[in-house]
Order: sequence, then C-alpha cells, then structure tokens
Amino acid sequence: MQTKRQCFLTVVTTVSLAVWTIFTAGSFFDMPVAEAAGPSSLRIFSLSGSWVKNPIALGDLNNDGVADIVVGGMDGKVYAYKGNGTKLWEYDTGNAEIDSKAAIGDINRDGWNEVVIGVGSTFTPSAPGAVWAFSHDGKRLWDYPSGDFDGNDIADGVYSSPVLADVDGNDNGKLEIIYGGWDAYIRVLNHDSTLLWEKFVRDTIWSSPAVGDVDRDGKPEIVIGVDSHYEPAFGTQDGGILYVLNGEDGSEVFRKQVDEVIWSSPALGDLNGDGWLEIVVGTGDCWSRPACAPGGRTHTVTKALYGWDHNGNALPGWPIILPDYAFASPALGDLDGDTALEVVVNTNDAYVRAFEANGQNVSGWPRLVTTPASPGTVVHYATSASPILADLTGDGELEVVLPSNWEIVVWDRSGNQLTRTQFPPLSGQWTLDTEYALGYTPAVGDVDGDGKRELVVGGARSGGSTGATYIWDFDDVSASLPAPWPAFRRDSLNHGRYPFAPWLSVSPSSLLVMHEYGSDLSTKGYLWVANQGEGEIAWDASASQPLKVTLAPSSGQVSGTSQMVQVTISLTGYQTGTHSLGEIVVTGTAGGGAVMGSPVHVPVTLYVGPVHRVFLPFTLRTS
Repeated sequence: MQTKRQCFLTVVTTVSLAVWTIFTAGSFFDMPVAEAAGPSSLRIFSLSGSWVKNPIALGDLNNDGVADIVVGGMDGKVYAYKGNGTKLWEYDTGNAEIDSKAAIGDINRDGWNEVVIGVGSTFTPSAPGAVWAFSHDGKRLWDYPSGDFDGNDIADGVYSSPVLADVDGNDNGKLEIIYGGWDAYIRVLNHDSTLLWEKFVRDTIWSSPAVGDVDRDGKPEIVIGVDSHYEPAFGTQDGGILYVLNGEDGSEVFRKQVDEVIWSSPALGDLNGDGWLEIVVGTGDCWSRPACAPGGRTHTVTKALYGWDHNGNALPGWPIILPDYAFASPALGDLDGDTALEVVVNTNDAYVRAFEANGQNVSGWPRLVTTPASPGTVVHYATSASPILADLTGDGELEVVLPSNWEIVVWDRSGNQLTRTQFPPLSGQWTLDTEYALGYTPAVGDVDGDGKRELVVGGARSGGSTGATYIWDFDDVSASLPAPWPAFRRDSLNHGRYPFAPWLSVSPSSLLVMHEYGSDLSTKGYLWVANQGEGEIAWDASASQPLKVTLAPSSGQVSGTSQMVQVTISLTGYQTGTHSLGEIVVTGTAGGGAVMGSPVHVPVTLYVGPVHRVFLPFTLRTS
C-alpha cells in the first residue's frame, strides 16, 4: 500500500524583531535575539541546495570532540557542517528528496564516524530510493538500492531513519544498519552493505526502527511499525502491525496488529520501573480515507497511542484514545520531576500531550501549539515533526520543543509556553522564528565546543529555494544539563531507546565458602559485580572483617560485562563448624552519585568440616 503522507507545512508571512548571525559566502554578522533567560543569539548558514526537510543529526565527524551537523535536502544532497558554518562536505545522491534522519556512528571500527541515510520521498516519486553510507570526510562508501514493491520500475524510497547497532555480536563490534523501506522489506545490512538478513512484511514501511534488549536475553531486538492489509493466508488485517524481531536473524518475538497504519516510530523505555523495556508508538492516517485505503476500502479506525510491555501485553491504562492521530515519534523523559519516565507526543489536532506510565495526563498537559500570524492573529498548525526534551532554561528541568509553522515552540515542564504567543511578543517570551516553513525535528547539543547548549533546526531561507540551518545559542545553559531526548530517535545512532540507568548488582546474594578441615591456611570464593543497566559504574568493595576476608580487586569499573572478585578467607583459628564472617559491602557510583542498587550487602559464611564432592559420569566417544 504505497500511501502518501499529508503535508502540514503552511506558508505564513511573519515579522520578527529578532536579529541574526547570517553566513553567506563565508561572511556573517551578529545581532541579539532575546533576553538572557532564553536564546542569546541566532546563527544561520545557507546551503548550496534546497529546503531541508529532514530531522537534524548531530555527531562528531572530524574527531575534534565537537558535534557536527548533518542534514539532507529536497535536492537529494547530504550536507555536513561545523557549528560555525564551515562546510565539511556535501554529496549529491541524485534527485530523490531526503526525509530520513542520518545516523552517525563508527560502523567499521576504523576510529572515525560514518554517516548513513535513507533517500526517497513521496515528493519525488520518480527518483530511486536507497540507503547511502559515507565516510567521515564525505566519500561514498556504498549505496543499497531498494526494491520495487509498487511495480513502477523505480526503486522505492526509504523514509525510515536507519539505526546503527551491533545486532549479530560476531564481528568485533562493527555496527549493522537497520531500516525499513517502501519496498516492504525490513533489512539489516553489515557495515560493508552485505545483507545480514531481510524480512518481507508485505506492505510499505514508514516507521523508523528502535533497538533494545526487549526480552533481556542479552541480545538486541528490533521494534518497527509497518502498514498491513487483509491477507488471511499471512495472518494480517487492514491496518498496521508492530513487529518485535530478534536482531541477529529477524525471527519474530511477537507482533501486534492494530486497525490503523503505524507510520509513527516506536520509542523504548522502562516506563514503570520494572527493569524491562516498554514500547510506545502512535499510528498514522490511512484506513479512514478513501484516497489512501486500497480500493477505497475504509473502516473505522482507533486513533490511539499504544503501549505494550516486553511480552506484548497492553500496559495498564493503554492504549490511550486520542482526538486525532499521532504520526510523531514519542519522546521519553522525566518531565515532571518524579524520577519516572513520561511520554510526550504531538497529534494532528495541533496539541502536544504528555502522559504518565499509567496513561493519565501529566499535570498541565495537553497544550495547543500557538504561534502568531500577524498582530492580533494566531494560528495552530500541526506538524509531522516529533518533540524533543531538553533543559533550555538552565534550571535543571525539562522543556518540550517542537517546530510549528515557521518557528520553534517551547513549553516548560508544566505546559507554560515560553515562546511567543502573539505579535509583538509579550515581555520575556522567546522568539525562535525562521524565514520559511519548518517541517522536521530539531536537535540540541554543543555544536561549537563552548560547553553551552545550542538548538539546531533545518529549514530554508526566504522563499524556500535555498536550504538553511538555524542555530540558537543558549549561553546561560550548560551543555551538561539534562537532555534525555535531544533529537529525533534520541541519539546519533537513532536507537529510539531511553537507556536504563546504571544498576549495580552482585551475585551471589550471600556467599557460603566450604573448606575441608585440615587443608591449607586459606580458602577462596568468588563474587561477580555487574551493571544491569547501561553506562559505566565505578564500584568499591570492602569487608567488615578485613583481617579475615580480603578482596581482589576491591574496586573497578563495570559496564556491559560482569567483573569477578576473588574473596580470600584466612582459616587461622577456625575449628570445624559454621562461622559468620560479617559481610562484604559493594557500592557503585556514576556521574558522581550513587547508582540504583547501591549499596549491596553480601553476608559471608565459612563452613569448616568434611566436604563431599560428587562427580557426574561422562562418556567419551572416540572414532
């Protein structure tokens, strides 16, 4: 079902008091934008091509430790820029518009980040689609053409934003490329573009995949939405399907059939604190519209935000029935400061909504997107972009950021709009407007290496014929302040997953060491220190009876694999019997603070006496 996405971008003339830093042919000039409580300046640099309509990607391409900017244009070109407006490179992939967000990561483990991006759009239906990969300096590494699902002799487009992840675990950490295409295939490519596996899902794919260990088997799963239609032989209905697939071979973990297409891209995160990833996703807009539904075969659809647990069960309070559909990808973060994750998403009625894990509205939400059109007139335009979450005020609390019309709209965590709601703006309101319509998701990061936060969005100069990137400097906001969902698909690899917090665990939970009386002067046992979350934990261990119990090592760093600690017990003075040797206490920190699970107390018990060992028989067969 080759459906066509609606375009919500509306051209409206706006007037702004903001002044800018404009880069044109190597020259620029500065003017202030707003008060100290908001952005301090705006920089614009023009591209050599047309309107930028894909989400901003940030990543370090030249190994200088500073994030660079990668965008795609309607003209099929991929552009890489430094935050000061210096162009690193551009590459012309052809005449297919680029709507996909670039993924930036070291796919071949050569020490440099590569760029991988999808090509193809409904706005350029006669241009071939593919996934392209480039070196850090803009050289073409390869391109992988799509198939031709609609039979028009043109490779179908790739709207889906590719993910970079090691899903096979067998090539020394090299990253695979995961994406879906309008040719109805979910594909996983090796770093060199050879095919690891592909799955034909019998209908078009708009959704971008998310990657995470959903079933906690130590291996990543792929989660992606697809369109579906009635085919009893294949168990599909008119609507959409969410697939959860094993990353290494594409085998199905589970699927969820719904009655509407899933153009939204899923987000993964532990919403309820149970230590497992939950899945949240919106839908699309097809099966209620004769122009979209195959053969005009429409039906009543459920406009909802769906939430499932790791087994595919609906979360309590979910699905959340919505007044209009949510094409956007949800963003996850602790919006209200209660230490739990909330879900933020915008809907086609121009509202931004925030939900607790139980499906209830966060206090102060939803909010209607409001921008001024002229003095005394405001507009409320929906967008196909997705929200991001980051601190833009420097108070340690999150703001919600979303483009609408020709500008960026920002709300604080309580739903108060910080950007202008009228023209001229009220005192203290920010003005984050541009010269042309904004259609896709911005990003926040430090793109100039000053340790401060910048907000970056792609768009166009006045008239739309020349693409542009807009950068607002927030000089009062440290780049180290919270930004839990700073870009579309969250990170530069496009994982679409909120990472687990570092979580200290120690096994076994109690240590019993058994020793044959009369042999040796010491005996040994073992503990394993692990991080059940993500990131790295600095750990320290100490024994309450250090003269009797010594540890080696007694400190270390632990991330993805467990670390063994040898426990040596001095036997001097112990007769037969069972003896308590106090406990071993293990503490863990990350980022200067204690991690979940810390401290861990492990009781230590020594048994001295007869020890009987039983050996299981085995048979050795020789040829």
